Amino acid sequence: MGKVVGDKAEAFLRSLEQNPVVPAVRGPDRDLEAALAGDHPAIFVLGGDAFKVLGRLGSRGRRPQIYVNVDLVGGIASDASGLRFLSRYVEGIISTHRHVIELAKTSGLITIQRLFAIDSGAVERGLKLIRSAQPRFVEILPALAYCEIAAQYSEVLDLPVLAGGLLRSWEDISAILEAGAVGVSASDQRLWNGA
Repeated sequence: MGKVVGDKAEAFLRSLEQNPVVPAVRGPDRDLEAALAGDHPAIFVLGGDAFKVLGRLGSRGRRPQIYVNVDLVGGIASDASGLRFLSRYVEGIISTHRHVIELAKTSGLITIQRLFAIDSGAVERGLKLIRSAQPRFVEILPALAYCEIAAQYSEVLDLPVLAGGLLRSWEDISAILEAGAVGVSASDQRLWNGA
């Protein structure tokens, strides 16, 4: 299982090199349909009902990798059974919680641990949790804080980092990528398809 997860994670990284923007959608609505219709490295599902989302994915042949934020999506518990269930339908999960990241790794899911950069104390606590959980990727929110964090906390660059939240322009995205992020997640559809 580890090699399969590693291969999928590497495929995600390679696809970010071609298109560094991951659509972030709130649930099984028009945004999800638009994201599924595009050529994206992945889709981050950040809300809604898990079963409705999985129903929309259905039997689609070719689709981007799907990462479900188990802290925000309803219908699936973020326990071992819920994560094993999700692993049959999606490639990965997103969570702020160390124990969820650890459980998801044992379920064969690619893990993205979110770090909310609200102040230096939150960043330091978040980095401590990340060192303990060892997710495959880290996502820093809000995205506009990424450049400052990368400059002050070089260890954040030890893992592939994405940045998400409050992105409004391609200038923002370019600055974040130049500072070392491998990609960004954005809910604004205008940013999904390049500058």
